[in-house]
Amino acid sequence: MMPFLPPQFAQIKTALWPKSAFSWPTVIYMSLISWLMSGISRLLGASAFTVGLMATLAWIFLALGVGWACEAQKIKPFGLSIAPWVSGGILCLFLFGSWGGAWLQPALISWPLMSFLVVAVPNVLSWELRPKRPSPAMRQSLALLLGLSLLLSSWFQFYFRIQTWLRDYPSLIADQFDHSAFVYRLPGQTMALSAGVSHLTEAERLIKAQIHDKPWSWVERWLLNQEGQQQTLQRQVQINQPDSPENKLWHLSLKPTTQGNGYNLMLRAQWLGPSANGDGYYFEKACEVLPITQPTASGVTETTATTTPWAQVRCQLETPLRYGQP
Repeated sequence: MMPFLPPQFAQIKTALWPKSAFSWPTVIYMSLISWLMSGISRLLGASAFTVGLMATLAWIFLALGVGWACEAQKIKPFGLSIAPWVSGGILCLFLFGSWGGAWLQPALISWPLMSFLVVAVPNVLSWELRPKRPSPAMRQSLALLLGLSLLLSSWFQFYFRIQTWLRDYPSLIADQFDHSAFVYRLPGQTMALSAGVSHLTEAERLIKAQIHDKPWSWVERWLLNQEGQQQTLQRQVQINQPDSPENKLWHLSLKPTTQGNGYNLMLRAQWLGPSANGDGYYFEKACEVLPITQPTASGVTETTATTTPWAQVRCQLETPLRYGQP
């Protein structure tokens, strides 16, 4: 068996051993050695500076080695070199991943700019860290790459800004994006329920709790104080809704109108925030407040019974969306 081992070891050595000291496998091996030294230093109780220095060198060598390997192996999908983008991604993963928490957002925003630095630094600094002047063609390429990096970084930042707006103001999702140049709703995608609908549903519940099955004379006095009841209703609905910055951008209004011997009560939730429609939009719910005569026993016999009108509130289930001012 012994004669069989040396050829196998020779093949392994040929496959793993770098053909030149100045090559990408050497840099990747330096990364692995640095990680090994960092782990050994941690186990031996070395200082945090030593452990951090070894880990930092490991990440730097890994970024340089992998980028170098992509360039040496001519990995260029669609004719584009991905070496600086891979190296920049590894460096951003190291710089921001060690923060913990929400690191993905700053990492993605910085990734195009970090990739630009990977390309620019070797062209403006020599190995002796002295500034050098790149050729006119290289300066033009660097200017174009800088513009592309800034554009991509801005788009990443814009994406995260949109997501933050949608998290804080969910009603923005329910708006129309037919004429938007950068927001597209996929075909068949369900439209999110606007918070205006939940505001009207809560307002209906509060109104029924206050005037449903109440004496008609008391209900009429309640309806006469339209402004005061509207302010109270607005405040109670905002308190009962989930805490969200957009609650202050919904304005509730109620408008009673006489209809026969009762009233039509129109509830509206108007959106005061940004909208795709210049005039804004609102939701509305139609309710009826009618007097219902109910017998009230004041004696034992049916002949001595009196009747008292009581209020009954009935609201439609639909909450149609209207564009413009109510």
